[in-house]
Amino acid sequence: MPTTAMRTPVLVAGAGVAGSLTALELAHHGVPSMVVERADGPARIPDLLLIRGRSMELLRRLNLSGDLRAAGLDPDHPLDFLWSAGVERPPALQWRLPSVAELRRRYAATADGNAPIEPYVLISGSGLVGRLRRSLREHPLIDLRTRWTLTDVDAGRHTVLATVIDAGRDERHVVETGYLAGCDGADSTVRRCAGLTLEELGPPAPHLTVHFRSPGLARRWANPAVVVTGRATVVAGHDGDLCVAHLPVPADDQATVVNPADLLQDRLGLADEQPRIEAVVQRAGVPSVARSYRRHRVFLAGHAAHQAEMPDDVDVCIGDAVGLGWRLAAAVHGWAGDRLLAGYQTERRRQALAAREQARRSLTARRRLQRLVESEADRQTLVAELRNGPPQLDPAGTGPAEMAGVPGFRPPAFRLAGGDQLFDRLGPQFTLIDITLGGEGSGLLKAAQARGIPVRHLPLAAAAVPAGWSGRLVLIRPDQQVAWCADGPPADCDRVLDEVTGEREQLYENT
Repeated sequence: MPTTAMRTPVLVAGAGVAGSLTALELAHHGVPSMVVERADGPARIPDLLLIRGRSMELLRRLNLSGDLRAAGLDPDHPLDFLWSAGVERPPALQWRLPSVAELRRRYAATADGNAPIEPYVLISGSGLVGRLRRSLREHPLIDLRTRWTLTDVDAGRHTVLATVIDAGRDERHVVETGYLAGCDGADSTVRRCAGLTLEELGPPAPHLTVHFRSPGLARRWANPAVVVTGRATVVAGHDGDLCVAHLPVPADDQATVVNPADLLQDRLGLADEQPRIEAVVQRAGVPSVARSYRRHRVFLAGHAAHQAEMPDDVDVCIGDAVGLGWRLAAAVHGWAGDRLLAGYQTERRRQALAAREQARRSLTARRRLQRLVESEADRQTLVAELRNGPPQLDPAGTGPAEMAGVPGFRPPAFRLAGGDQLFDRLGPQFTLIDITLGGEGSGLLKAAQARGIPVRHLPLAAAAVPAGWSGRLVLIRPDQQVAWCADGPPADCDRVLDEVTGEREQLYENT
């Protein structure tokens, strides 16, 4: 097998959600990359994914939100969550996620700035990845190589050498790169080669995900629905006659894995039709997170870095990609200190752990509620349990309102005098929002220019900012997080710039 040498500023392994968005984020900042993906196309598995409003704000920066909405569910349809003793039985309790159109109306009437400027979107996993891969192919700064499999990594302190196999031509390539982003999924080759290990966060919850066609089940409810029973969770009505069933299975019961059709019929009890199985995915369901997201110039993102019991952590994957992408771009352009790269692990690992804990609490509450349903508890008891438990779903994802504008968190959103959204006026790199009357941000801008740090100046002296706005000078990071704020010019501009670019340690919470 012949071997050739190649070079790229950043190599991305994997073209799923995290890998695709890491490359697109790099391109957003003018950094070329190569993406290697072992599959020829996205998996044809229609998992229904909910991308929250905050993630859609991040995708809006990359001009992706409209394209993803076009591939998503009808914005006029809500999503119903139904608890029942069985799929064939009437629901004992219902909770409704309002439609995108309804939330747009609600968000428009919210004045505190905590509502996202983009509502959530419901989209199939294959639809999401398909749209992202199309964007990769169309971008001039991204070199997408499908049917290329990464097999080995030599992670040095100053460069990375990655060995990849081109299955189409039966060729081996050695790619020299400044940075490697391992976005190659739960069984990550990058993670293994870099010697990075996973920490298990709880007991395994093995299950089968069965994708099947059932016209009768898909049309049973007026809206797309998630039906929760003691023996299955079924998603139906979101993609024609396709349905998805998540079926818990014993860890040592291989018979259920061998006979998924019998298991599906046993759990759902569909009396009127025989469902046609399209795909079966066996999942170990072990919640875990990498102990370290980095070794020298090799980084992990997405499911290479963390895994949940269920495939519903797309927002964490999006946050990983954006957080890693802008930092790597800063390093390539030469204005990032190493602490900025180290901050990727600090922030994203903390977020993965927080998301895992939130998912654990929600799953525990759902199981408790389901036990009440199966014991035929009265409706008043069920409603009280639903109300007193953790939120079933947060479609906004913007974080606590009281933290808006605090360094490390999202600033409040508002419309400017001309009607533009504030977020649409932010620059691709840093942005200094300046509501002073005397141009008090000029010193920070001059210091940044002298050091080659890209900062857009956004003077808004006449703007009607939301109550509780964090300062007259607010420096926003490329990922729309507040980096620094004050009511007047800093005494030491270089110290501020050292902190926000990683030349000096800066500690704060992040969402």
